[in-house]
Amino acid sequence: MSIRIISLLLILIIPVFAQDTTKSLAFKNNKNFRNSPFFYQPDLSYQLLQQFKLIQEANTGDPRAQHELGMRLLLGEGMAADTVQAVYWVRKAASQGMISAVYNYGVLLINGWGVEWNPFEAYKNFHKAARNGMAQAQYIIGILHTDNLIVPKDLNRAYLWTKQAKDNGFEPAKEVVNALSEHVDTLNIFFTDTLESRFDYTDMPNEGSIESTLGLVFLDFDAMSDTVKDITDQILIKDIAKCGVDNILDTLSLTLDSELDELNDSLQILFIKELAESGSPEALSILGRLYERGNYVSRNVILAAEYYIRAIRLDSPRSPLLLWNLIQNNNFYSLLKSSSDQNDPAAQFVWYGLYILSYDNRITEFDALNFLEKSANSNHLPAIIELGLNHYTGRFVNESKINGISIWQIGEKYGSLEASVRIASARVFDQFGLLNSDKLITFLHEASAKGSILSEVALASAYENGIGVKRNVATAVKHYRNGAQRGSQFAFRQLQRIYDSLRPAEKEFVIN
Repeated sequence: MSIRIISLLLILIIPVFAQDTTKSLAFKNNKNFRNSPFFYQPDLSYQLLQQFKLIQEANTGDPRAQHELGMRLLLGEGMAADTVQAVYWVRKAASQGMISAVYNYGVLLINGWGVEWNPFEAYKNFHKAARNGMAQAQYIIGILHTDNLIVPKDLNRAYLWTKQAKDNGFEPAKEVVNALSEHVDTLNIFFTDTLESRFDYTDMPNEGSIESTLGLVFLDFDAMSDTVKDITDQILIKDIAKCGVDNILDTLSLTLDSELDELNDSLQILFIKELAESGSPEALSILGRLYERGNYVSRNVILAAEYYIRAIRLDSPRSPLLLWNLIQNNNFYSLLKSSSDQNDPAAQFVWYGLYILSYDNRITEFDALNFLEKSANSNHLPAIIELGLNHYTGRFVNESKINGISIWQIGEKYGSLEASVRIASARVFDQFGLLNSDKLITFLHEASAKGSILSEVALASAYENGIGVKRNVATAVKHYRNGAQRGSQFAFRQLQRIYDSLRPAEKEFVIN
C-alpha cells in the first residue's frame, strides 16, 4: 500500500483503510463530544467525591481534580454540562503539566470544541504528551508526520513515533508500523536513536492504563495505479464502509473480510444502487465490479464501464484502474461500437467518458460531445448530469450556469438524487438562487447521510462561509476532511488552504 498519506486530523477515528488520491491519513467521524469515548479518562481519583468536594479540590490547584472536573463538565457526568467551564479546567490542569489533560486539551483544540479550532496548538499538546510516554499521542504525532498539513512529511519520524506507540501497547499502531516499514528504506536510521534518547517519562503521572481508543484511516491520494496492482473485493468493501452511511456493513450483511459475491440479495443490490444514485463513488465502483463479473446481476461490461466512469467523475481513487483493466478486454471496443451504433444511451455515454478521461482517442471531441447529446436526449440520467456540468462550468460549451441548472432540473424531474445534489451544491458554492437556506442545508445533510460525497463538500463550504448555517471553521474542516479521505482532491485543496491561512511562522510548522 502506498504511504502517500495525509493526516486530516480529527481525533475521533474509525479503523478503516482507503487508497490514495491526494496524500493523506485521515481521522474521521466527528460525533457529539458528550457521547464520545475518545477522550482519555484515567482511573479517576475523585469519582466518589461529592461535587462540592471536587470543585473545592480543583480550586486549591490540584491538577487531577481540575482535570476530572473539566471532563465531568464536558461530558455531563454527575453535573450539568458546561463546555466553557470544562475547557477552563482542562486547560488549567494541562498548564500544570498533567499529561492526560495536555492530551485532552489537544483533542479540544483539534476539534474546536469549546475553544477556537487550532491544529497547530493541538500538535504542541500532542507532542508534549507523546514525549512523556502517552501512547495515543505518540501514535497521533506519527500520523501527523505522514502529511503536509500541520508539519512536514517525514516518514522516518512517522515510523519512529508509531513504533513507540506500538511498543507501548497501542494496538492500532501495529497496522501503521507495518505499512510504514515497507516505505522506510532503512529501519536502523540514525534518527531513531537520537530521537528515542530524548524521550522523558519522568513527569508522566500514574493515571491508570492507557486504553486503545483510536484507530487509523489511510487515505492515499495520488495515482494509485503505480502502487496498487490489484483492487480486491476487500478494498472496495473497506471503502464503502467509510462512505458516511451509518451501519452500512450490517445493512449489507458484509464484513471487512467479505467477498462481493456475498451480495446475492435484491435488497442488498437495491441499497447499493440507491447510494450510487445519490453520488457515492464507493457504491458506483462496487456496482461496476458486480456488472463486470456478473455477480447476481447480469454481466454487462458497458454498464460496468459506465459505473466506473461515473465514480471517476466523483474522484474515486479506485475506478481509474478498474476501468483501465476492463477496457483491455479484446472484445470491449467491438461491443461498445455495436452498442453505440444501435443508439444504446449507456454505450454513447461510455464512449464520451472514455474520450474526456483520455482513455481512448478513436473518436474526436465532436463525436464525443455528439454521443453525450444523444444519450442525454434519450433521458439517460448520467448523461443529463454530465451535460449540465459541461454547461455550468463552461467545458466544451459557453459557460451558462442557468443552462446547467436547467439541465439538472430535467434530471431531478426524472428522479435523479445526484441532479438534486448538483443543484443544491451550486446554490452553496456560487450562491446561485439561494432561497430557503434551512431547507437546503437539511437536504445536504440528508444526502450526505446517503453517501453523497458532493454533499459532504458542499456542507463544508456552507460551514466555512456561513451559508445557511452559523460559520464554523472546525465543522467545515470536518466535512472537508471526510470528503478528502474518500478521494475528493478539491476537498483536500480546501483543507490545505485553511491550514495555511492559520500556519504559524515557527520552524516546525514550515512546509515548503
